Amino acid sequence: MCGKEQDVQKFIDNVNAVLAQCHGSVFDELAIKFDFDTMLVDHLNNWARFVVSSRIKFLTFDLAPENFGGRYERYLFPFQLLDSGSTSRLQKIHLSFGYLQPPTGFSGFPNLRKLDLNLVNVTGKDLQDMLSNCCNLEWLSIIRCHLYDELKVNGPLPHLLYLHFSFCEITKIALHAVKLTNFVYKGKSVCIDLGKSSRLESADISFYGVTLEDAATQLANVFTHVQFLTFDTSYEPPQIPCLMRKPCKFFELRHLKLMLLFESDVDTPHLVSFLMSAPFIEILEMDLIVSPSPYTGHVSMEGLLDRPYKHLKNVCMSAFRGSRGQLEFLLHIVENAPALGFLTIDHTYKQVKRVWKDAAKEAKFVDSVHRTARGYLKGKISPQCSLRLV
Repeated sequence: MCGKEQDVQKFIDNVNAVLAQCHGSVFDELAIKFDFDTMLVDHLNNWARFVVSSRIKFLTFDLAPENFGGRYERYLFPFQLLDSGSTSRLQKIHLSFGYLQPPTGFSGFPNLRKLDLNLVNVTGKDLQDMLSNCCNLEWLSIIRCHLYDELKVNGPLPHLLYLHFSFCEITKIALHAVKLTNFVYKGKSVCIDLGKSSRLESADISFYGVTLEDAATQLANVFTHVQFLTFDTSYEPPQIPCLMRKPCKFFELRHLKLMLLFESDVDTPHLVSFLMSAPFIEILEMDLIVSPSPYTGHVSMEGLLDRPYKHLKNVCMSAFRGSRGQLEFLLHIVENAPALGFLTIDHTYKQVKRVWKDAAKEAKFVDSVHRTARGYLKGKISPQCSLRLV
C-alpha cells in the first residue's frame, strides 16, 4: 500500500471509529472533508446510511481536491440510500466533487434551506427537477458546475434570499424568487430572469467575453432595484455603455462598486453616462485599471454633461495612475458632487495583487501619482471634503 492509499485508509478508519461510537444516537450534522479517492466510495455510501439512521439534518461531503485538473471521477450522490424521512429532515447539503443523478420521480428535499454545490456534474434537467421540489430553499450556491444548458426552475422559490452562480457553463437562468435579496454571478453574460424579485438589495456581477455595452444593458434589464451593485468587466472599445439613452434607471442604487479593466485609458464620457443612470448614488468605489503613466498636460472637461451628483458623499478611486482618463473622470466627479465629504485616491490595485521588487521605485512612483492628484485637485475640491491619498 503506497503512501496515498495509507492516508486514505487512515482517514476511513478514523471516521468509522467515530461513527461506531455514535451508533444508535441522534445527531444534527455530519461533515466529511477529504480529497476524493475511489477507495472512499463504499465508505461514503455507508456514511450516507448513517445520515438516515442518525436523523442528520446538515450534510457535508466536501471532496474537492486542491488540484482537480484532469480528474474526471466524481462521487455519485446516493439518492437510493435516502428514505422519505431523511430527505424531509435534511436542511443543508454541501456537495463538492460529486455527481447528481436523482432518480425518476424524485420528490426533492421539501425542507432543504441551504444547497451548496461545487464542481458537481449534473444536467440542467436534473438540477431543474430537483430545485423545483425544494420550495423552502433560502440559500443556493452553484460554483464550477457545467450544465451546458439553461437552468429553468418551474416551481416558485418563495423563501430564496441568496443566489450565487460562478464559473458555470450555463446558457440561461430563469427562476421566480420574489424575496431574493442577494445575487452573485461570475461568468459569461447570459440571459438572467429572476422573476419579480423587487426586494433585491445587492448584486455582485462579473462578466467576461462580452462588450461593456452588452453587459451594461443586461444590468439595466435585471437589476434596477438594487441598492448595492458591484460590477466587474473588461472594457472593449469601440462598444461602450450609453445608459443615458435608455429609459431604465437605477433609482434605488446607493452604493456602486466598479472594477473595470480598460484596454488603454478611461473613456470618461461613456463612464459618466453609466454613472448618470444612478441619480441617488451616495458611495462610489472604482478600481479603474489603465495602461498610461501619469499625465501632466491640460485636462479638458469639454463635452461632459453637467449633472450634479447631489447625494454623492464618499468616493474612492483605486489603481490610480494619474492617467488623463482617470483625471478627467475624477475632476468631473469632484466638480459635480456638492455634498462630497470623503475622497480617497489609492494607487494599489483591488482586483490583482502587484508586488514591487524595488521599494525605492515604488516610493518614487507613489510620490509622483500623489503629486499629480494634488496638483489637479487644487482649487477644485471643497474645503469640506476630506482628501486621503494612499
